[in-house]
Order: sequence, then structure tokens, then C-alpha cells
Amino acid sequence: MSLPNRIRTILSIAALAVGLASCDQKDSASADSSPSSQQDPPAAASASSPYHPIKDAKYVGAKDCKTCHEKEFAEWKQSDHHKAMEPATADTVLGDFNNVDFEHFKHRWRFFKKGEQFWVNAEDENGQRQDYKIDYTFGFYPLQQYLIPFPGGRYQALQVCWDSRPKEEGGQRWYHLYPDEEVPPSDILHWTRRHFNWNFMCADCHSTNLRKNFDVASDSYDTRWSEMNVSCEACHGPASEHLKWAAHQQTNASDTDAPSAPLNDDEVKNYLKSKGLVVSLKEPQEGIWSINAESGQPQRTPALESNVQVETCARCHAHRRPLQSEFVAGQSFLDSHSPSVMREQLYHPDGQINEEVYVYGSFTQSKMYHAGVRCSDCHNPHTMKLQAQGNALCVRCHLADKYNSPKHHFHQLDSAGARCVECHMPSKTYMGVDARRDHSIRIPRPDLTNKLGSPNACNQCHDHADKDIDWTIAAFEERWGKTGLRNAHYGELMAAGRQGGSEGMQKLMALATDNSYPDVIRATALAEFSRHPSSADTLAVIAGQLKDPNPLVREQAVFALESTPAPQRLDLIRDMLNDPVRAVRVETARLLAAAHQQLDEAEKPAWDRATAEFIAAQMAMSDRAAGHMRLALFYSDLGEPQKAESAYHDAIRIEPEAIPPRINLAETLYQQGRLEESGKVFQAAVDADPANGMAHEALARYFIRRKQYDKGLAELKKSAQLVPEHAATQYFLGVALNSMGRFDEALPALQKAHQLETSNPEYLIGLTTICRDAGQIELALGYVEQLIALDPQSRSYQQLKAQLQAIPR
Repeated sequence: MSLPNRIRTILSIAALAVGLASCDQKDSASADSSPSSQQDPPAAASASSPYHPIKDAKYVGAKDCKTCHEKEFAEWKQSDHHKAMEPATADTVLGDFNNVDFEHFKHRWRFFKKGEQFWVNAEDENGQRQDYKIDYTFGFYPLQQYLIPFPGGRYQALQVCWDSRPKEEGGQRWYHLYPDEEVPPSDILHWTRRHFNWNFMCADCHSTNLRKNFDVASDSYDTRWSEMNVSCEACHGPASEHLKWAAHQQTNASDTDAPSAPLNDDEVKNYLKSKGLVVSLKEPQEGIWSINAESGQPQRTPALESNVQVETCARCHAHRRPLQSEFVAGQSFLDSHSPSVMREQLYHPDGQINEEVYVYGSFTQSKMYHAGVRCSDCHNPHTMKLQAQGNALCVRCHLADKYNSPKHHFHQLDSAGARCVECHMPSKTYMGVDARRDHSIRIPRPDLTNKLGSPNACNQCHDHADKDIDWTIAAFEERWGKTGLRNAHYGELMAAGRQGGSEGMQKLMALATDNSYPDVIRATALAEFSRHPSSADTLAVIAGQLKDPNPLVREQAVFALESTPAPQRLDLIRDMLNDPVRAVRVETARLLAAAHQQLDEAEKPAWDRATAEFIAAQMAMSDRAAGHMRLALFYSDLGEPQKAESAYHDAIRIEPEAIPPRINLAETLYQQGRLEESGKVFQAAVDADPANGMAHEALARYFIRRKQYDKGLAELKKSAQLVPEHAATQYFLGVALNSMGRFDEALPALQKAHQLETSNPEYLIGLTTICRDAGQIELALGYVEQLIALDPQSRSYQQLKAQLQAIPR
């Protein structure tokens, strides 16, 4: 289970862009009692595709795999996948439940046993102490969590975990996931609340063939699985037809060994390639890694035919959102999920991991990935352990004499600094004790720490007062010269693009169109386009990237049009309704909703399909406000306000603490002329979370539009105090004060907005205008000069400057 970050959680709620006993012992279910999600298999794939549409495939359980795959089964039994989730028994529980007390900011837990059962005494959501029975263990190493049944089919994960590391490493103890802050029962991150809900946060990656089965009307779950843990079919897909294939093979091998379920002739032909599996994880021809004589670097022969293995792992080892309520095996990754790009809330500017983003996003940046390295080149896919330990893993492909030498790493052999991963895969610790390595496998760039604020591997070890970043850069230059530090890094271009202005936009366009950069970086650059006003140049770039062979690039090229007027979007992306990848079609439906009536009759079937897929993707998140919020926005764009209003009400009912649905509902009512109802909902948003600055700002806007200026200004000041770093709020406050003739109070607020977002032209135009109107011409000229610096080609800015210079003073 991932650890919700307080800031990330609040931001995600604000953006919203983004009894288990009913399992009835389904962990040992047979194929007959556990139907597969494969009721509608994916469409037929190309002959070279690793995905195979097989009808009626069912999950059968790992026990049926053991018969033919004893070695792999024995390896899997050693893995964390096998121990991902288990019933709480004396054999599986690692924590100390011998009447042990734990205290955190005066909140107490007591861990104890009742016979063979494991219990904890803890505060409930109201702060009352209760005894709770532990039903399941969750995870194994380096920490173990515990799952507790709640009404409505929910399971909640305790925030007090068992550190299962050895005692000499600081383990064998209870600890709190938020060691430095109090998390009282009223907190959104309290263990009884939705951010520690197993059904939504964790379940689909810790069990096989999980069906969340959330019911919106009753706000309850009927979550089920085929197997409780991550078993064979979690990766290989439902195996019932594979068993048929195996039986047929046995029949051909021996006439006396009749198959239990023989295949007919057509099935034999269909299964020759697939072996009855919906996905083939093996390459048609396994590759060999050898040293290229010219480059001196490892090279795979033959080249990798598909990324199916990485995509299969990515379903759980990626930061992503689902596109379907139930995962359907036998699809590409972007047909089942939409992965996050390198957003600044998740990654450092140079692409290093920051928040808990797992592996896929970093690995797809790496040269290894682009050279054809797969997960199983380094990890045993069944034990999950490394194929070799230490540098022995790397020199299986790389030249030991060249790289495993002080001439390369400048450290004593067998020291920490001599380990390849310490320099090329630095780690960050999550969940208090879980150190995870960055899989972008990059060359250290200490200069980027100075330029971008990104961490660097060198100073993770050399963090002494006498060895600061300047020492590191000097040492780096002494050993490898300045060349490595002069090369422009895509992180520098991305950071410049995020600063805004015409120069920043040029950097983003260069990133998006340069195929030498990783696809995920080009996709991220396109995602940043939505921050900038569209222009002929940006639209031309987007049009080109809509044809890119990589689906993530195409998806983000569609997203890049978010700030473009709907009529302009239509001609650019109407053909994307027929994109072969679901993630692209889903995003296209969202952005075409406001212009869908202009589609041709021949385009309606594709539109209907994409619309249904978009709605399904939101229903996959229907146990969170985010899914309903996106549905409401979609229905608003479709011109269906009643459906939008209903979706907002669902969002508020499902997640009462979420403020954006309340604000949007209030605005929807206001636009319909239902002013009194609107005002009550705006006020209810403030009442629901008095510390939410955006709720106060929304109420302020309502009052100002109703010409209740004093009330509006009071709410706006509260908002500015609560979110002092929110530039738009500061700007709105400044405009409001200036409109009331209070220039001296307005100017500091507008200046703060500009300081927070120096490249935002709207704020500079506002400053220029109010200073001009107040007779502060020199100030106005200073701001217009900054506007011109942002966009030297703008004729309107030059004209504004000329007008100011012509004013007598």
C-alpha cells in the first residue's frame, strides 16, 4: 500500500482532474466459482502482438499451475507477491501482539491476542477507543500492515505498522507512518478514513482478479478476488484455456494419456501461438546480451519485439489511474490504465522520483529501457529477487574491467561508493522504512542540484558540512571534466518551460518534437502546453505529435489542447476517436464533449464508443469524488446540466470533505439562475472546511457578483490569508480592492501574485493597467518592460509601452 502524502492528498482533492467478508473464502475459489473479467475479451490483435483475444477464459488458481510448473511455483512461494496479503495467523503475523502498547502524540494503540486471533485497541473515527480484530496481513518486508473490517464492505489499514527489518537495522518495532506529525481522528489521513481504505487504495495490486464492486447508491463494497495474493494469473492472465492447450499437448504426446478437456481443430489452430493464454510474456526468440564492438556497450540480439513484460509489471508498479472498473487481462497498459507523466507534483524537475511513483515512470526514462532491457533481465520474475547481488548484477552485461574499477568510480573496491546502484540508482525512503531505488539509471548531475534543486547521488553520501554541492561539482569536473556538466539536460528545458513566456514555450516545443528524448519526457512536455495560450506554432506541434507512434505521447498531445477553444480542438482531434488505444480515445472524448454536436453522422459510432469508455473510466473511480467530478464536467460540456448536477451530488455524498464538487455545484446552480440555492451551497463549502482558502474565495466571488462587496472582500481576505502562496487568489484580491478605489491596498496583493508567478502575463497586464490608471506611469512602464521580456515579438505589448510613454508626466 502506498503512503498518502498530506500535501499530495490535498492537491489531488483540489484538482480532481485527478464487508470484505463477502469474499466468502474466495481465496481458494475454483474456476467455476470465480468467473474471469474476460467476458468481453480485447479485439483481435495483429499477428505479431503478444496479446491474444481468447473467449471464456477463467481463473483457475495457482494450484493448477503447479502440476507443470513446479520450479516456478516453488520460486513464487518465496516471493513478496505470494505474501502480498494473507489471513492473520500465527504463521503470517510478524508484529508483536503480546499486550504491547504504542503511543504517538498521546494517541495510544495496544496490540494483543484473543486466543488465536490478533487484535488492536485504537481510536475510531470519533476518537473513541475500540477493540478491532485483525483479519489480514498486508505486505511482508520491510514493513507489514494490518487490515481491519469496517461496515459497508470496507477494510482499513492501520497507520501503525510493524517494522520487519532486523533489529540491528532499526527494525522489530511498531512505528507510525507519520512519525513527525499528529494525525487525530478528525484528520483526512486518519487510518479510519478513505485514504487508508484498502478497497480503493491497495486491493487491485495485492490480489489476483480483484473486483472492487463498489455500489454508488449504497456507498458500499462487495470486493472479491480469485486469489488473495498476487499469483500466477495476476501476470499471465486466466489459465483455463491454457490447461486445455496443455491437455491437448499431452494427448499428442501419448495416446494413452487422454486430455481432460480436449481442443477441437479450430481451437488448436488458434492456440498454436498463444498456448491458450491471453498474453505471451516470452519473446518469440529470447535475446542474448553481448558487447557491441564499436560502442563498447551491451546490445540485445535480436532486438526486443515488444514491451509486453514491462507493461505487465507497470499495471501495479506505476503511478496511474484505471480506465476500467475491472481489469481485463490481455490488453496493453494504456488500454487498461492511464499512467502519470513527469508532473512536478510527482517528480523532481530532472525526472528523478520524488513522491511515491513506483518504477515505470522512471524506468521508461532510462537508456536501459530504450536498449531493450526488461524487468526480468535484472529480477527473477517468480522470486522477485535480483538475478545477482551487488555489482555482479551489472557486470552480467557491462564490462567489469571498464566499470567495476576505481578508474571509473574513483572509490575503493567493496566500499559503498563503488556500488553501481549508489551512483546510478539512488534511493529514497517511503513509508518510513522502505528504501526504493530510482530506476531511471542515470549519470549523476550535481550541477542540476544548483540549477533545478534536484537531488544528486553524490551528496546523498557526501553530505558533510565540508563537502557541499560546490565541492561535489568541483570533484566531478576534476574527474570527468566539464563536458558532462555542460550538456543540456531535459530537466533544464522542462523547468524553463514551466516558467512560462514565449522562450519557455519554445523549450517545451523543442522537447516535444525531439525524438532523441524518452517518450515519457516528450509526453510531459506536451502536458505542459496546457499552461500556455495556444498559438499557430503550438497547434502545429500538437498536430504532429497526434500522429506519434507512442500512445502516451498521443494521449498527452490531446490533453495539450485543454486550453484551446472547443471549435479549434474539433478539427485537430476528431480522428483520434478511432485511435487504437483506449487511453487516447478516453481523453479525446473528454476534450470533444463541448463540440460533439458538430461531429458528422459517420463519426457518431466512434464518438459513442469513446463516450462509453470515458464514463466507464470515471466509474472505475466512483468510490472517490474525482470520478463523479469528472463526469459532472463532462455532462456540463455535453449540455446536460441535470446529469451534471446529479454527478456533483454523488461526489459530495461519497466524499463529503471534498470541496471542489461543492464549489462547482454552486457555480452550476448560479449559471442556471438559481441564485439562492447557489449561495447556500457556496456557504456549505465554507462550513464543511473553514480552513479551505478556495472555499472562501468561491464564496467571495458569489458575494461580489451579487454586489455584496463588503461580504465579498471579507471572504477574499480570509482566502488570501489561508492560501498566501496561491497567486490567483492574491491577484483577485488586488483587482477587487482596486475596483473599490483602494489602490494602495491593491498594489501589494497584485505584486505578490506576480512574485509567485513571474511569467504570468495576466498579472503583469493587471499591474500595468492599475498603475497607469492610478497615475503611476513609471511603475506601469516597468511592468510593461517585463511583459516585453516575456514575449519580445508581441506587438500589443510594444503598443502598450508606446501609449504609456506618450502620457505626460
